[in-house]
Amino acid sequence: MTAETGKQDLKSLSLQQLQHVLISMGEPAYRAEQVRHSVYASDTTDFSAMTSLPKVLREKLSQRFFISRLEPVVSTVSSETDNAQTIKLLYKLSDGAHIETVLIPDLREGRKRMTVCVSSQVGCALACTFCATGYMGFSRNLTIGEITDQVLGAMQLAQARYSQRITNVVFMGMGEPLLNLERVKEAIDILSHDRYQFKIGERHITISTAGIVPGILDLAESPHKCRLAISLHSAIEEKRQAIMPIAKTYSLGELKTALQHYAHKQHKPIFIEYLLLRGINDGEDDAKALIKFARAVPCKINLIDYNPIVNIDYARTDDATRDAFIRKLVEANLTVTVRRSRGRDIHAACGQLATQTRSAKRIRLAQSVCSEESP
Repeated sequence: MTAETGKQDLKSLSLQQLQHVLISMGEPAYRAEQVRHSVYASDTTDFSAMTSLPKVLREKLSQRFFISRLEPVVSTVSSETDNAQTIKLLYKLSDGAHIETVLIPDLREGRKRMTVCVSSQVGCALACTFCATGYMGFSRNLTIGEITDQVLGAMQLAQARYSQRITNVVFMGMGEPLLNLERVKEAIDILSHDRYQFKIGERHITISTAGIVPGILDLAESPHKCRLAISLHSAIEEKRQAIMPIAKTYSLGELKTALQHYAHKQHKPIFIEYLLLRGINDGEDDAKALIKFARAVPCKINLIDYNPIVNIDYARTDDATRDAFIRKLVEANLTVTVRRSRGRDIHAACGQLATQTRSAKRIRLAQSVCSEESP
């Protein structure tokens, strides 16, 4: 609802909410799909242009709603020289808050992948010590439209710059997706709809979570076929609790049980995201604990190099230690990938997304973990 117009953003409504609104207007519920099609098939913000809808309905909608459209206010291009530069987009929201989105092209021979890393919240309440988004605290959840508009902006950029369509979406930007799960699921419905403009298959959409067990169990029972990534970062209880406070709420045992249930219900492996931190979680005992955890859950492991973040005192694991860590996992017959960071020079690599946000004490850099591509 905007104070200026007293109208509500149509793109903030779930399908069920839209159905209820239409019924209250004396319209049949099936009109909701038609309204959504008018919005998302042609990217219109003008009710009068929705000529597939009856004129009377268009007038009713225009009296109560407006149609938002996020536009990036800044785009920053990396200096990568492989003709597929990573691009970071800054969006300003209606309340003045900012979020960032990253377009990550992979145009290597034999691959035509365009991944967009999107945010699901303004800020984050989880306060992981390696991720400065937690320092800015939590402001609010993003609306359905604010999520899909990030993809739309990246989609238009990918077409203009690379003549490519978006192939993958990863919910690995600012915020914890499973704490905004209903809106994330609604956004996925829109992004994957075969009659809308996105047409991104659910199997090419990945949701990353720090381990919100109720959300994992919800996804296990969901008809959505997107993929799940877990930010684990340590399989030793005390260490995980020290760097990820959410582990004090959901233990490794509870997390493992939830992941086993998810894998059983969804019939697909989980991706374990593991950020290597020098002297913190990269030792022999850490590898053994990860092996034990991973053997209990159908999974693939993505190891991520730490990228320096302002005001956060961690260091990247050296190559020899990282290689020894990998070797132990491989010898245990686990599937392991080392994630190649992209866009480091524009602070768009893993752990480097940043918007300047004023806290009560000082201006902080808001960082979020964003992977190079869909797992």
